[in-house]
Amino acid sequence: MVAMTARPPARPPVDASMRLLREIMEQPLDPAYAHAARRRERAAARDGSPGSAGVVHARPTTAVLIVLVAVLCGWVVSRGVSELRRPEPGQDARRSELEHEISRRTAAADAEQRTIQELRSRIAAAQQSQLTSSGDAQLAARVQQLALTTGELPVRGPGLEISLQDARPAESQVGGFDPRASSSADDGRVLDRDLQIVVNGLWAAGAEAVAINGRRLTTLSAIRAAGAAILVDFRPLVPPYKVQAIGDASGLQTQFGSQYAGSYLQSLRDNYGVRVAFTAATDLRLPAAGAFQLRRAAVPTAVPTGPATSSGTVRPTGSTTPTEAQQ
Repeated sequence: MVAMTARPPARPPVDASMRLLREIMEQPLDPAYAHAARRRERAAARDGSPGSAGVVHARPTTAVLIVLVAVLCGWVVSRGVSELRRPEPGQDARRSELEHEISRRTAAADAEQRTIQELRSRIAAAQQSQLTSSGDAQLAARVQQLALTTGELPVRGPGLEISLQDARPAESQVGGFDPRASSSADDGRVLDRDLQIVVNGLWAAGAEAVAINGRRLTTLSAIRAAGAAILVDFRPLVPPYKVQAIGDASGLQTQFGSQYAGSYLQSLRDNYGVRVAFTAATDLRLPAAGAFQLRRAAVPTAVPTGPATSSGTVRPTGSTTPTEAQQ
């Protein structure tokens, strides 16, 4: 009998997924990439330089181009700035001509102003001489007094100065009597009606002449507001506001404090922190109010008619008392 040997069991078939994993592990690089890499290596071996030589040689060219572009941009910018700063042809000449014209006209205006002042002085001297020579010294004195009262002439003498300034933010407060309760005024700010009340109070206290920040007030003066600015005869004032009045300093302060204007200022100081200061002065100088335009002249029945008597009764049409003019 022939002995029968057992056949070894067959190897189980390899799963397709296992074959794919084995190929990935054994050949991680795609054959096409490997072929390209070998081709670059052979080309580099023929040239006698490493494979990155091409990149190395390209870097200096790129750097040079960047430098050239930067230099070009800088030159364009500097050129533009120099062109903008370059003065326009003839600009200096026109500016010099304009400055010369301004200086010439300013000098001409100053000369005309001096001429006007001189003519006014001559007219006043001639008027005074005529009145004195005619023997009517009383009328001459009355004309002088009226010129001082109406603000046509500057005045000098003792008086009272009241300074008003806006309150500091930390000093603004509300309490007690509020003189501005019926308005929407800014707390702590000096308003035009505050100056109106102060000026009216000084007139009522017996002031002979009043000025605010060097601007003489007359029966035709107006104190108004334009936004946040205060105007006197349409000219703005700059704080602090200094109200000067000619007269007996102690009497003015006493009479002023006993009137409504005094309590009004006190309430502004207490309720809003408005800074108020009274200063008695022994020598105040108030300028003239300027030229007056004569609209109408009349001769009172109590004065004899004559060519020189009408000058003492000149009163502009529509004039009012000092208190009425400020309301």
